[in-house]
Amino acid sequence: MTEPTKLWGGRFKAGPSEALLTLSRAPQSYFRLYAEDLAGSRAHASELRRAGVLDDAEFSAIRQALDAIERDVANKREVPVDGDEDVHTFLERLLIARLGTLGGKLRAGRSRNDQTSNNTRLYLRRTVRKLMAGVISVEEALVDQACRHVDTVMPGFTHLQPAQPIILGHHLMAHAQALLRDIERFRDWDRRFDRSPLGAAALAGSAIARRPDLSAIELGYAGACENSIDAVASRDHVAEFLFICGMVAVNLSRLAEEICIWSSKQFSWVTLHDSYSTGSSIMPQKKNPDIAELTRGMSGSLIGNIAGFLATMKGMPLAYNRDLAEDKRAMFESIDILDTVLPAFAGMVATLDFDIVRLREEAPRGFTLATEVADWLVGQNIPFAEAHEITGSVVQYCEDRGHDLAGLTAIDLAAIDARLKPEMLTAIELDRAVASRTGYGATAPVRVREQIERFRAALADSHAFAMAAPASAKISRQTNEVKG
Repeated sequence: MTEPTKLWGGRFKAGPSEALLTLSRAPQSYFRLYAEDLAGSRAHASELRRAGVLDDAEFSAIRQALDAIERDVANKREVPVDGDEDVHTFLERLLIARLGTLGGKLRAGRSRNDQTSNNTRLYLRRTVRKLMAGVISVEEALVDQACRHVDTVMPGFTHLQPAQPIILGHHLMAHAQALLRDIERFRDWDRRFDRSPLGAAALAGSAIARRPDLSAIELGYAGACENSIDAVASRDHVAEFLFICGMVAVNLSRLAEEICIWSSKQFSWVTLHDSYSTGSSIMPQKKNPDIAELTRGMSGSLIGNIAGFLATMKGMPLAYNRDLAEDKRAMFESIDILDTVLPAFAGMVATLDFDIVRLREEAPRGFTLATEVADWLVGQNIPFAEAHEITGSVVQYCEDRGHDLAGLTAIDLAAIDARLKPEMLTAIELDRAVASRTGYGATAPVRVREQIERFRAALADSHAFAMAAPASAKISRQTNEVKG
């Protein structure tokens, strides 16, 4: 059962060199596609029965053998050998070993070109849901933290300079909203690539398997690809998937950067839990944000995978070229990185301990309430251009005297500009300033609570999608029950 199977070679006088075999052999990690390859083989067996290539008894024997092979590979009773060029040759070797010449009949009417494209789509449809669940776990940690800090005031920044006071929960929800769009991108990806390439064969379609629309339904797709050349030659489903993974990594990295800054002694806004931080091998006092740093660093690899794979795709003529095998290298690395990062990142976020008192003390520093002065002046029917100039004079007055806006008195206001009345001092009270931002999506606590409520509903909908098995798995089981 360990004798290698070759899917080509009849027209060659000499066998392949060892160097060629080494280059051509798929890495071990690629064999993870065995379940998808077997699913495609089941659907193809149905095609061959419809075409009259297999009778009912042969069809039943092949389907039962494929099911048994899947169990044995899953339980590691069967493993690839060095002579298995790829997952297709590995599984065909096992099938022929069990069924003899009957096993060789399954190859009729298909090509590794449509097999590998189908394997990738099926695998990514399942993986998209798994990654969504990982991102949702980060989202849930962010929402829980936001709920605890709906009334926690902190400094908001632009250009990394103090800008306006905001609610910490609002800031955390900004990160959550970005990641929610990534979840929605995964769902949109699934809809766009809900088409089966099986039946395209090498590039021209098959003269034997002529109902790819039916095999598509059996695999859980909405239908077959419209063009057999496009079905085997395109990899935009991989490129788009890599982009979404890269976008997730970028959004995680932005929060990771802030956690690194906030947890530094210079800020001391947040304390990392011991179980989600590390120490130094030489400096006993250190507590390092390794999860945040590793996430920030690994995001570069995911960005590189997008650029690298697009560069691979750009120069290939239609239809299939072996260059396309690079799709798996890029997608598996991106998947494996996110699989590792997401649980650790979710745990780190869930256990962050914010210093509420320190955040509040720093919220008004750096003249972050200056906009309230300008807004108050506008309320007195003063054009904003003038209000902006008056507020600038207020800031300059305070800087010259070495104090912030909190040091202003009614006498100071009169000295700066006659239009500044004592009532203006009420407008620059911290809680009042934050509570005044009541527009839809703004930072007032009442708006933040509403945002969280809407967000939870959207997240629950995405969670239901992520937890549901891909349609392909459901329909495949139903087909086995009816025809197996």
